[in-house]
Amino acid sequence: LQDGVPHTYRFKIPKGEVITIEDKVRGTVSWDAEATLGDFILLRSTGVPVYNFCVAVDDALMGITTVVRAEEHLTNTLRQVLILKALGYTPPEYAHLSLILGQDKQKLSKRHGATSVTQFKEEGFLPEAMINYLSLLGWNEGTDQEIYGVSELIEKFALERVIKSPAVFDMEKLKWVNSQHIRAMTIEELQNLIEPFFQVTGVYSLIRNITFLNHSCGKIISFWVKDYTILS
Repeated sequence: LQDGVPHTYRFKIPKGEVITIEDKVRGTVSWDAEATLGDFILLRSTGVPVYNFCVAVDDALMGITTVVRAEEHLTNTLRQVLILKALGYTPPEYAHLSLILGQDKQKLSKRHGATSVTQFKEEGFLPEAMINYLSLLGWNEGTDQEIYGVSELIEKFALERVIKSPAVFDMEKLKWVNSQHIRAMTIEELQNLIEPFFQVTGVYSLIRNITFLNHSCGKIISFWVKDYTILS
């Protein structure tokens, strides 16, 4: 250190250390820490702390009680629990969710279609429908119900009902869920919804005086709007 030689700081794992967590999705998960990791870096030679050290300290200082994230983070959880215990903090509860797959059973990625919230919005999907559909990927309350409002989901959702098996993102099912939410809208809500689509197509000035008598106005959207999946 006195000679200024570049160095790192590592976490020394105690021999025989076994870390066990009660994952709210996966149940009991245990690791032989020494065999799984070995002594791992906390501070790089540049003086910058690594991700797992920062996250562990951040969770502790913010009083995080439950961490919900993808199963890919399981090995990060081992590191973070070791750090938290070494610092004298009680680790939060963890829930590691399975990955969402495309129709080809591969990890969902750009090649499977829309990848951002904005893109889904531009394609005509409602926020309520997206939340509804995403909640069903790996979760069910134990009934045949599939259409939920946001407040209803908040009331009924429980991590204990999330399954470990990976879910498949089905665009046709999403379109169906979206259509159910649209059909439940009032005429006024529907009119406010579709006006921006007409404006984008440049034909809004031609039809702005149309009175929307019933939900068959979906036929108008299907004719004018480039992508009318919202009413499929």
